[in-house]
Amino acid sequence: MLRNKCFRLLLLLLPAFSWAQQTTEYPNDYLSPEFHAGRRTAFREMMPNNSVGVFFASQVRVRNNDVDYQYAQSKNFYYFTGLEEPNALLLLFKQPVTILGATGTEFIFVQNRDPQRELWTGKILGAEGVKNKYKIANVFTNDKFTANTFDFNTVDSVLTAFRGEDIFSKYKRSPDPLSRMAGIVDSLIILHNKPIAARTTNVILTSLRGIKQPEEIALLEKAAKMSCEGHNDVIRAIKPGMTEYQAQAIMEYHFKKNGSEYPGYPSINGSSENACVLHYITNLRLMKDGDLLLSDCAAEYHGYTADVTRTIPVNGKFTPEQKIIYELVLEAQDSGIAACKPGNPYNGVDAAARRVINRGLIKLGIAANEQEARQYFPHGTSHHLGLDVHDMGATGPRPLQEGMFLTVEPGIYIPPGSKCDKKWWSIGVRIEDDILITKDGNRNLSASSPRTVAEIEKMAKQKSIFDK
Repeated sequence: MLRNKCFRLLLLLLPAFSWAQQTTEYPNDYLSPEFHAGRRTAFREMMPNNSVGVFFASQVRVRNNDVDYQYAQSKNFYYFTGLEEPNALLLLFKQPVTILGATGTEFIFVQNRDPQRELWTGKILGAEGVKNKYKIANVFTNDKFTANTFDFNTVDSVLTAFRGEDIFSKYKRSPDPLSRMAGIVDSLIILHNKPIAARTTNVILTSLRGIKQPEEIALLEKAAKMSCEGHNDVIRAIKPGMTEYQAQAIMEYHFKKNGSEYPGYPSINGSSENACVLHYITNLRLMKDGDLLLSDCAAEYHGYTADVTRTIPVNGKFTPEQKIIYELVLEAQDSGIAACKPGNPYNGVDAAARRVINRGLIKLGIAANEQEARQYFPHGTSHHLGLDVHDMGATGPRPLQEGMFLTVEPGIYIPPGSKCDKKWWSIGVRIEDDILITKDGNRNLSASSPRTVAEIEKMAKQKSIFDK
């Protein structure tokens, strides 16, 4: 009986749902093989002579007993290959070498087909599948990789980041092909006394991943759009008596409905004093009339994540004090976004936003000086976005360039017990948008979610698909 009632309710709701229109059996808007090949070529062009780049897939991690965490590929490995399977190794050489009878500069070792395993976890591509799907010429199964696969004496340096990627973690299963290959590489590096060019590796990866290509920007636009749809419906749906985790559920429903594989990071939904905890992810509190809700949530799409924050009144109307703090943060964000221009220093974005907040907090009597103001705005204004939510890219005084993609997210957080008038306590406000640096300025990819007090209060009066 209950099942029939739920089914009838679902039928009533369906017309209100705006499902994403997918016209093919599976999504077909992944990064192309040509994109990944181009990134490998770009990396090789920046490698020193007589060097090898070594990139491993991510480890499979044990969650508990016989259950693994959902697999997530190493972002560098994905950037260069597109492959989302474990137990794989990519070798990139500056000059052509011969390995297992094949000559070239690119070699990948992947897991073999296993019908019994595929029965439980899905299809494994195998060597031929990887070669056909990703257009990589020299593909071998990972059992072919041994200490004698190629002569380490032919290279002068190794470009890799694998020692910092926790491949040898205890949270893995045994036997483990990835650890076996990593152990071989590690032993050969030590045996032949080959230097690991860690700094060079990081410089090259930062240079490449910090400038987004058109295919990457298209995926980031989709991730930002999904994120904004979630934020907008939370603005419409939220009301006193709901919980933080219900806000999270509404948000992440919209991500998944539109094809997002995962949230880009653990969703932050903090109300009242919880909004003053920068990375609050417990999301258990019952929200009350007069609270603010800070929602820092975004979708990941085909490996690329947005990062969007909105702060909204739970009852749909800002109090006078909330409005003052909110509009100060918004002014700071507008100043930060205005500084997002090619040629301007990366850290100039933070400086522009911080000036506004410092001046405003001192004027309001919340802080006596800039040092005190910093305790209410304790984080940076920006970080790069892309394959990682805190992505690789130029920082400090280095200039912004066309194709960079970064957040602008100033905030003010006044927890209970702060050394200011109690009327400001438990106000936590962050506004975060995703800014693409363009040839002449910037473009806000998350602009479809309202930022001003008037726009938010107007949207709060609209109906959510969950109101029924």
